[in-house]
Amino acid sequence: MILVTGAAGKTGQAVVRALLANGQNVRTLVRNETQRELMSSLYDIDIVVGDMTVESMLSNLFEGIRAVYHICPNMHPDELSIGLAMISAAKNSDLSQFVFHSVLHPQVQAMPHHWQKMRVEEALFTSGIPYTILQPAAYMQNILAEWRNIMQQGIIRVPYSPESKGSPVDLKDVADAAALVLCERDHIGAIYELCGPDVLSYQEQATILSEAINRSIYVQQISLDEWKTQANDVGLSAYSLESLMKMFSYYDLYGFWGSSHVLRNLLQRPPTSFMEFAINQNKKNQQDLL
Repeated sequence: MILVTGAAGKTGQAVVRALLANGQNVRTLVRNETQRELMSSLYDIDIVVGDMTVESMLSNLFEGIRAVYHICPNMHPDELSIGLAMISAAKNSDLSQFVFHSVLHPQVQAMPHHWQKMRVEEALFTSGIPYTILQPAAYMQNILAEWRNIMQQGIIRVPYSPESKGSPVDLKDVADAAALVLCERDHIGAIYELCGPDVLSYQEQATILSEAINRSIYVQQISLDEWKTQANDVGLSAYSLESLMKMFSYYDLYGFWGSSHVLRNLLQRPPTSFMEFAINQNKKNQQDLL
C-alpha cells in the first residue's frame, strides 16, 4: 500500500488518481472530516484524518505501508518540522521508499518555502531511508484560479514582469511521474526536476491562450501592494503573504524555469505543452457549459 499525505489538495488528488490507474492500493492522510467526505465520494481508498503537525499520530500511518508520497500543506510555516516528523516516523517503520514532493530550485534562499523544502531534502539524505525527490516547476493549472476572470475580461493579472520566463508543467504529467517512481523500483536516490517543454513569459502564455480559445488575451502587471490587498481579502496567512511576495520579487528579477529533458525521459513521451493544456482546458470548459 502507498501512503499519500496532503491528499485532498489538487496535487494529492492527481497523484491518487495516477496511482489508482496503475492498480495501486492507496492510503491517504487528510486534515478534516470535510476532506474525508470529499475523498471518499471520489475514490476507493483508505482515508485517515489527522494533523501532520501532531507527531504522535504519524507512527500509526505507516502500518502496512510500502512507500509514501509526502506532500506538505502548501506554504506551511512549519514545513521543515513536519518533514522531520514524517522522516522520523518513517524510520521507525518498514518503509521501502520515501518520495518527497519538493519544488524546482529549492536552493533559492530568497524564497522561504523553497528553502524549507531543501532542508527537508537534506534531512532525507542523512536519514538512511531509501528516497526519491521530485522537484516540479509551477503548474499550468495555477492559471485556472483566474480562468473565469480571464474568460470574462480577457486579462491575466500578475504581480511581476509579464516578460519573466517560466517553464509551467502539467499537473497530470507530474502525477504520472510520481506514480512511475512509486511503482517502479529503480528510482531510489534520484532527484528529478519536472518542467514543461515550453519556456514562456506570461506574455507568451497569453498569446497561446488567445490562439487556443480564439479570443484576445492580454497581460496586466499589478503592483505587489495591489496583489497583497486582494490576497488579504481571501484570507491568506501572514507567512503565505510574505513568502509569495518574496517569490514574486524573485520571479520579477530572474524568472523560474528549467529543462523538460528529465520529465521527457521519465515519461518516455513528450511532456504536455502549454498549447495542448490550453486547448484541452477550453474544451473542458465548453463541455461543462452544455
